[in-house]
Amino acid sequence: MKRRKIALFGIFGVQNLGNEATLQAVIQNIRERLPEAELYSICYEPDDTSRRHGIPAVAVSRDWLSRVDLPKFLRSTLRELRNWLNATRVLRGTDIVFMTGTGMLTDYSARTPFSYPYQVFKWATAAKLAGCKVRFIGIGVGPVYQRLSRCFIRFALARADYRSYRDCVSKTRLQKLGFNSDRDRIFPDLAFSLPRKILPASKNGQGLRPGVGLGVMDYYDPHASGPHDRRSTYAAYLDKMCDFVAWLVEHGYSVRMLQGDAKYDGVVRRDLRAKLEERGLTYDRCSIVDVDTPSVEDLLAQIALSDVVISPRFHNLILALMLNKPAISISYDAKSDALLQSVGLGKYCQHMADLDVRLLIDQLLDLESRISEIRPLLSERVEEYRILLEEQYRLILSDL
Repeated sequence: MKRRKIALFGIFGVQNLGNEATLQAVIQNIRERLPEAELYSICYEPDDTSRRHGIPAVAVSRDWLSRVDLPKFLRSTLRELRNWLNATRVLRGTDIVFMTGTGMLTDYSARTPFSYPYQVFKWATAAKLAGCKVRFIGIGVGPVYQRLSRCFIRFALARADYRSYRDCVSKTRLQKLGFNSDRDRIFPDLAFSLPRKILPASKNGQGLRPGVGLGVMDYYDPHASGPHDRRSTYAAYLDKMCDFVAWLVEHGYSVRMLQGDAKYDGVVRRDLRAKLEERGLTYDRCSIVDVDTPSVEDLLAQIALSDVVISPRFHNLILALMLNKPAISISYDAKSDALLQSVGLGKYCQHMADLDVRLLIDQLLDLESRISEIRPLLSERVEEYRILLEEQYRLILSDL
C-alpha cells in the first residue's frame, strides 16, 4: 500500500499555544488512524514547529531575494513568483492538504489582504496545481476588512472538496462575504480532540475562595486611527485589569496568570506586574503566581491548578473547559462568546472594549456560586464534542 503524504497548513510556529494545541491534536488523531502516513507542516516558523511536534516543516513563504539589488517592486514580484513555484514543488507527491483550524481567514491584525488570506489562497491554489486534495477543517473566520481579502478567501475555499468551521460565527461571516457555505458543516474546535493522556488531573478547591486563572493579552482597538489611540486603549485595558486583580487579592482569591501566547503575552504580564507593584501589590505577598508557559502542557498544568478561568484568549477558554473549569470570557471577537454560549456559559462574557470591572466581579461571584452545578454539564458537553470530532476525522480520512 502506498504511504500517504499529508500536509498540515496553519498559523503554527508563532508561539500561540492555542494554535499549537490545534496542531498537536490533529497530528495525534491522524497518527492513531493512519500510523504509516507521512506528515509535514506548512507554517510560519518551521524550526519551532519541528521542535514542538517532531515533524518536518516548511515555511509559508521565503524571502528569496532580500539581498538582490533590484527595484523594490520587481524584487517583490520575482520573490513571489519563486514562492509560488516553491509551493507547487513542495506539494508535489502530497495526497492531501489540510487547512488546519486556527483563525486563518482574517485580516484582523495585519489589516492587509496579503497576510493570512493571501497565503491561504496561494497554498490552496498551489495544491490544486500539484494534484492534491484540499480540505479546510475546523477553520475560524475572523473579521475581514479588505475587499481583496474577501476575494482571496472565496477563491481558496472554492478549491476545497471539504470545508468545516469551528462555530456558527465563522460560517455566518463567510455567507456575508458572498461565499455559499450552506453545505458545509460546523464541528467543535479541533483542540477539543487533544489526547486525554496529556490532560493533567485537576486540583479543585485548594483554598477558601476559588483560585482564578487569569489570562491577559496585548489588546488594542483595531479601528484606532494611530499609535496614540492604540496606546490609550491598551492603557485603559491594563488599568481595569489592575483594578480587578486588586479586588481579587483584597477578597482572598489566589491568582494564577495564564499565558496563551508565548510571544506576546509576556509583555502584558510584565506591564501588569509593574502597575500592580506601583500600587503596593507585590506578587509574592499577594499569592499571585506568574510563570512562563512555553508549551501546551505547561499551560494545561497552570489551568489545572485554577478553579475558574477568566481570559481573552480563545484557546485558554477551550483548555479550561476540557479540564472541567468554568470560564468567563473577556473577548475581542464573537468567537469566544459563541464558544461559551455553546456550553451554557453565555451570560459570562464581556467585550474588551467595554470591559466593566464591577460586572466582571458580579459574574465571578455568580459563577462561583454555581461551580458544583456547572462542572458536570461541562464534562458532558466536552465529551459530546469529542464524539463529534471523531466523526469529522472519519469523514476527512476515510478515502486515505
